Amino acid sequence: MTVFYTFVASLLVAIGITGDLPYTTVQRGMEANDAHAIIGLAKDKIVLQVPGAEGAYPLAQAEMILQSFFQKNPKGSFLIRYKNNPSGTANGVIVGSYQTKNYSYRSTFQFRNAKYEQTLESVSIIKE
Repeated sequence: MTVFYTFVASLLVAIGITGDLPYTTVQRGMEANDAHAIIGLAKDKIVLQVPGAEGAYPLAQAEMILQSFFQKNPKGSFLIRYKNNPSGTANGVIVGSYQTKNYSYRSTFQFRNAKYEQTLESVSIIKE
């Protein structure tokens, strides 16, 4: 049985399963103003930078801060401008523009390469 588990584990490593970046989750979360979906991509703490707040926060607090940003800037459109798909030990990045009625924000999502998945490490939303 141990040989079977070793075979399966080595097969996963050999084909390079590291997990793709969750482009659609980020895209839909930004367009739907769903802070829970975005912050849910993180594991422990997250570095968050939005207008009026900057720092490392526990997930529940980061979700409240991001939701507050969305309440002040609702119903924006989001366009992904750059995707850096991780390879090996490289981390992934998604850069996009969140466009509201009055403002445009540059949005950067940085992911850390965990064992078999990408976890959200930081979110930066800065007025352009």
